[in-house]
Amino acid sequence: MKTYLYVDFYFILNFTMNLYLIMVTAMLRQKKCHFLRFVVLSGIGALFSVFVTYYLWEQLSFQMAVALLQMGVLVYLAYGREGIRIWAGDLMVFLFLAFFTGGLVGAVQGFLMRILQEEKADSIGLIFLSIFLLFLLFLLFRFTLIRQGQRQKSIRWAKVVHEGREMEIQVLYDTGNQLVSPYTGEGVAIISEELAKTLGLGNSQRPVLIPFHSIGGSGLLKAYRMQEMWMEDGTCRKNFLAAVSENLGEGQGIQMILNIT
Repeated sequence: MKTYLYVDFYFILNFTMNLYLIMVTAMLRQKKCHFLRFVVLSGIGALFSVFVTYYLWEQLSFQMAVALLQMGVLVYLAYGREGIRIWAGDLMVFLFLAFFTGGLVGAVQGFLMRILQEEKADSIGLIFLSIFLLFLLFLLFRFTLIRQGQRQKSIRWAKVVHEGREMEIQVLYDTGNQLVSPYTGEGVAIISEELAKTLGLGNSQRPVLIPFHSIGGSGLLKAYRMQEMWMEDGTCRKNFLAAVSENLGEGQGIQMILNIT
């Protein structure tokens, strides 16, 4: 006898969990947020889960295999092509959050049921409230990490690559740079004029003017898209905005200030 599957409830729950896991993984792994892409992928993933669960209802091993494959594809499509190593790291964080969140949702739901004296163990309202509370918890956790990072300044080596040109540079890892693009909302790195000329950033693209405000004044900085940058720990940033400052690099040795907020 086949158990009934409440398609609407199952779809909404999967959509919510997919979106939650994608966004929290992006926060922890410092990924650029593409909210519309995340929403679309979460919906497609939830719809796929409904079909898989319905047609493979009594085949749990196949369901698990398909679910793992689905999560790998979801992570790949959510954050773009950054290499196998970066993808594997993102997937491990995603899987950890999936199992960790599943256990916490059950615990929080049980706690809320005792407080509210709710009899229905599968109350969708309690499940969504549990997910929302966990999301707030991770936001607090991310805020704490950023606050800790604001107290630390360090210089690291990195290799930047743009249109076949490469350069080894020193990068200042500092949240003192809070420059943000008003057009896309993404954080903007600051680079020296020397680095911009070496990579030929102005040869193949027009600059985007980014307004800035500092103690020394305010104005506009020319910003360009850089193809990729490899940090010494193996992490990679691709297609990020970098604004050119004439005051950076003059006798300092530092060619870039990252925005890690």
